[in-house]
Formats: sequence, C-alpha cells, structure tokens
Amino acid sequence: MNVLNASRAAPPLHDLLGVSFEFNSLSQALVWDRDFACFGLADGAVAILRAHWQGAPDISPRAGGGIELVPASGPPAPPAIFALHRGGVKTLAADPLGGVISGGADGFLLRLADGEVQPLEKLPRRAITAVAAGRGARRAYAAGRHVDFLGPDGKRLTMPAAVTALAYDPAGLHIAVGHQTGVSLEACGLRDNPRLDLAAPVSALAWRADGGALAAASPAGAALRDRASKQWERLENLPGPVASLGFLPDGALVLGGADFVCIHRQDSGWLRDGALLRGPVSCHPRLQVFAAADAEGRLWLRGDGAQESILLREPGPAVTHLAFSPDGQALAFAAADGEAATVILPDLLFRPSARSVAA
Repeated sequence: MNVLNASRAAPPLHDLLGVSFEFNSLSQALVWDRDFACFGLADGAVAILRAHWQGAPDISPRAGGGIELVPASGPPAPPAIFALHRGGVKTLAADPLGGVISGGADGFLLRLADGEVQPLEKLPRRAITAVAAGRGARRAYAAGRHVDFLGPDGKRLTMPAAVTALAYDPAGLHIAVGHQTGVSLEACGLRDNPRLDLAAPVSALAWRADGGALAAASPAGAALRDRASKQWERLENLPGPVASLGFLPDGALVLGGADFVCIHRQDSGWLRDGALLRGPVSCHPRLQVFAAADAEGRLWLRGDGAQESILLREPGPAVTHLAFSPDGQALAFAAADGEAATVILPDLLFRPSARSVAA
C-alpha cells in the first residue's frame, strides 16, 4: 500500500519545513512535551525546541490538485535551555500532567514544566538511569537494581540486575522494567511468567498503542509479550542486535539495529525493509509510517511495505535519537555532531489511504 506522496528530486523536507540548532554537548535523551521537543544533553542541560511557531512554513492544497509549500513568514523561536543537572542528563520522560521528568548523573529527579523546575527526589552519590511518568502523578525512577515509585503507587521494586529502561503503558497505570539481564512485567499485575531472562541488557521498551502488548529490545534480540498470553515470544532470526523498536498503529512491530530495519507481524512473520535503513526507528502515532536513517545519515520517512520514501534530511553525521510528536505533526531528531532538530509533518504530506489508518 503506497502511503506517501513522494516527490522526485525534491529537497529534503527538513530544508523546507524544519529547523535545527547545534549544541556543544551531545543529546542523551529525547522526548516530547506537547509541541515542544526536549533534548537532554550530556552537559546537564535540557534544550527545548518548538516544532511550530508563528510564521512557520506549512503545506497547503494546490489549486488543480497536489500540495504546495507555504514559505515561512517569521524566524523560529530560539531554543530554551535549562541547566538542570551536574554530570549530565541521563534520562527523560514526558509527564502526562505537562512538562518532563529528568534524571541526572547527580542523583536528582526533577520536573521541568512551563519553565519551572520542581525537585522530586535526591539520591546521594547515585545516578538515576531511567525514569517514567504515568497517569495521576505516577512517577518511577531507577538507580542500580531499585525502582522507586512516587504518587499513588508508592513502593520499591528490586530487580535481578541494574535497571536500564522503564515504560508506562498507554493507560499510564502499569509499568514495564528493563534491566541488565532481562525484562519484568511485575508491576502490571501478571501472575504467569512476569519476568523474562534475556541474558543481555534491555536497551528499549515499547508498548502497543492499545496497551495489549509490550516489546523489549536487547543485544540478544527482541521479545514480545501479549498481556493476555501466559508466555513470552522470543523473536528469532533477526539480522543482528536490536537497538530500538516501536509499534505501528496496526500493531506491526518495527525493529532497528546497527545495519537493518525489520517489520514483524504476528500473522505473516518478518519483512526486512529493502532500503538499507538502520536504527534508531520511530513510528508515527496515527499513520502506517516510520522514520529511520541510512548509512550516510540521510533520514527517511517510510510507509509500511511501500516502495516510496520521503527524504527528511540530507547525508550527515549519524542520527542518534528520533521521536514523533504525540500528534504526529512533527518529528525531532538528534545527531552525533550535537545537532538537535525538528521538522513539521502536516497530514497533507500523506496519501488519504495512510491518513485513514488513524488510531
């Protein structure tokens, strides 16, 4: 199914609809707070870029068919930079109440919202390596083997090894925990096999949009757990270690490694993307579209199973982080040279067949 309006010999969309800034410090985390892309930097700051601004470029229908670019009528807002941590921002999570939760190498757990910094917790001489935020002011943070919870579920979990990733489900009530040797769904009320030993550190977690399944990535491969199932499914025959993953709106799982992107469907198995793309990957929240880079650092939008692509970014330093905004109207990325960027992605860029797949 062709889902993209591909333009031949067109400039990269980032040149037309994007903005970027180069920082002296590398991005170590990336999340969205509504229309604001938040980059956690190695120097301890959080840099915030607004995807849309007054006078931003746009796409509009063209008389006689097609679309046309509406050029920018005003400059983008400069990034807002907040110095939060000594020793670097280790992890970020979007807060459903607004703002972001940050964990630092200095042991501080902070909430940054509307320019105000709120201290939440301080761990003496311990770095906070993972954070997550759920519904009703639920916040979780990890240092070493311990996961501590703030809010209505105040408690502590102890994992078999140091925690590497946390992720609340879409409902914001249940949390998955990745650690150095596997993954746990103990905080989701499962009685059967809540833990899976992968013998490798979990690098990423992703929930399906309906909250009914979780996927975990690791150098040993990937694992999938349907919440209604009593067993984990080990995803085998992958081209290599998995570094990032995400679910498309129809439930297909997109996995990215150092030199591959694969799509897994439970009914038809594996499909390796033929465009020689690689991780990281990010899936659109409403459309059958994902973003990934190639070996030269070009950034692409790809339709699931489509032969067409949209070029977002010209060749450059390797892309290290990718994330669609919550409404899918923009994409943010960070690169290995300190670049932090956003690009506007109006729904008009996509064919009606893609727009009809909205969740």
